[in-house]
Amino acid sequence: MLANDQEKIDYLANILVIAFTDKSLSARETSALEEVRKSIDAKKGLLAAAQKAVDGGAYIFAKAGTLADQVKNLEDMLFVALTDNDLGENETALAREFGRLVGITQEQFDQLVAETSRRCDAATHEITCPSCSMPTSAQARFCPLCGKPLISQDTASIPCGFEIPQAGYAIEFSESTAAGFTTAVALARATGTMQTATKNKKTWYLTSFPTKQFSDIVPLATALSGMRNRKVYHDGKELTWDEVFGFIWCATQRATAYRPVEYCFGKAENRINPWGCKQARMEWTDWAQWLSYGHWQKSGFLRSTYTFVFDKERIRHELATNLYRYRFCPYMRRQFAEAVLKHLPDQVEVTPTSEWKYNRAYETLPGAIKIIEREGSGDYAYTSEYYSDGVRPKGYAVLTDILKKAFDECRVTDIEVGAILSK
Repeated sequence: MLANDQEKIDYLANILVIAFTDKSLSARETSALEEVRKSIDAKKGLLAAAQKAVDGGAYIFAKAGTLADQVKNLEDMLFVALTDNDLGENETALAREFGRLVGITQEQFDQLVAETSRRCDAATHEITCPSCSMPTSAQARFCPLCGKPLISQDTASIPCGFEIPQAGYAIEFSESTAAGFTTAVALARATGTMQTATKNKKTWYLTSFPTKQFSDIVPLATALSGMRNRKVYHDGKELTWDEVFGFIWCATQRATAYRPVEYCFGKAENRINPWGCKQARMEWTDWAQWLSYGHWQKSGFLRSTYTFVFDKERIRHELATNLYRYRFCPYMRRQFAEAVLKHLPDQVEVTPTSEWKYNRAYETLPGAIKIIEREGSGDYAYTSEYYSDGVRPKGYAVLTDILKKAFDECRVTDIEVGAILSK
């Protein structure tokens, strides 16, 4: 006998792996599974727990109980699988895999299949009449109470899983009392790809989208905000929800903005960013740390002046890091951000007439240079000393030139540079 509830859950889960191979449970399979549950003295809650363990799709066979229990487990696997049909190719492969796990040879496996087939022929488990709910033998073709045919009940299957599309995106979610659920179902149904299945006594929904139509998925994902039972897949692989839809809250704000495109450039908050996405968090301001990514090198004929050389690889890395969570956003201008970085000067020299100034720091920093400036004149002349680890723009003149070049290169037509930089 199985020693505890966990062993019983493992026992039932091993069976369900094979039973769910065709993504459905027939009435006969359900009846056979119920017979097995009772035979191992497992409560219905343990069967639900086993189904939950298998639903994730990553369940691995587990040995339950003694060797005798494990062999019996294989027999019950075959019993449920064979109860209404021959063993399919996938079912055979899984059963054989479990047989090898518990040390069953091919000859012993073939013998178990033959014996289980005879057991299925002799089985007298019951099914329920779909018309009057009268329990009756699974071998019966007509209900003994109402006389209605039982063939439809015998052959009908209850979907209990989905075939996840191997290309494009797919969203799976369950019935819910959340406010957005009704809207989510309507949006899923409108795609024309919606499927339903029953898992853990709940109805689940699956709808898919081609990769090129990712923007169409946004309203559905928005409606599902706040729900727990939801999954997203890309090319057949499950991804975490926030990894794909981390941009939803920002896209929602954009949708309500007075000028949505300007919102992406940070105009509404007067924190202009040159990258086309405010989530880059790398603004064109006096306090922007990224403008110190680089190093000073001596220049000039006498090597007495300094030129600041931007570290564009570090800037690119920080951009990629900051934008990673939002990389699926349909409003993201990936090529544009790269074009802006391309047209950012490779190096700048700070002079009284240039569009750049030193970034001031009043303590020694790694890589900083000491700046001594004489300011004022006559009796009001004084010397200012500080350290500089980078540069800052004096205004928007340089940014205007960068954006114009990037706009031309990427053929941006939905906004003008002047709209971004005007007060």
